Amino acid sequence: MTTQAKFFDCLTEHTLFSGLNQELLRSVLTKQQVTFLRFKRGDLLTTQEPAVGFLLRGEARLQGNGDVLLETVSPGDVFGCEALFSGREDACGAVVAAKACEAAFLSKAAVTQLLEREPLFALRLIRYLAQRAVTFKNKVGLYTAGSAEGKLAQYLLSGFADYKTYELAISMSQLALLLQIGRASLYRAFDSLEEKGAIARDGKNIRLVSRDVLLSCCGR
Repeated sequence: MTTQAKFFDCLTEHTLFSGLNQELLRSVLTKQQVTFLRFKRGDLLTTQEPAVGFLLRGEARLQGNGDVLLETVSPGDVFGCEALFSGREDACGAVVAAKACEAAFLSKAAVTQLLEREPLFALRLIRYLAQRAVTFKNKVGLYTAGSAEGKLAQYLLSGFADYKTYELAISMSQLALLLQIGRASLYRAFDSLEEKGAIARDGKNIRLVSRDVLLSCCGR
């Protein structure tokens, strides 16, 4: 199977493209409209012309100002949608290869054709961008909360949403890295939130005791 064929099979499993008219996709995503590139660790995943990327192999990171980690990009993920029509290559930050990567880039012309000819794709892209705007807004809050306690409180509020319990899906080391604080500071922040009556912990299971206290801890 050719790289183009493998890419097409993987792409049609993504939420943005699954179930779309196959003939239309094949007619739009031709070899002239899709570029395949390889990158070394530390390289920026970008092209000379505006394009939407699709990671085929490796791992990359979407980094904001000050090298803040906003998102990990894995095989099967798309990236660069926010920058396509904004006129800014760094609309949400830089996508940097965390290890050797291979990616396919869909030209702006191809994406424009899909938007014009496939209403379902247009609707999905709007929904996708709206969801990411909310996600990035929450993550920006994590890094502007100030203290370790404030950052943790902001993170937990996002995790609880409308629920009373939340299970940490990542390790304490990963959470400390995400919040850009030390592990010791993270443990102290958890202890402080418990002492203030904001949360109660049982291993990785966290129960919301007082949303108001948690809100006050992140300055709301």
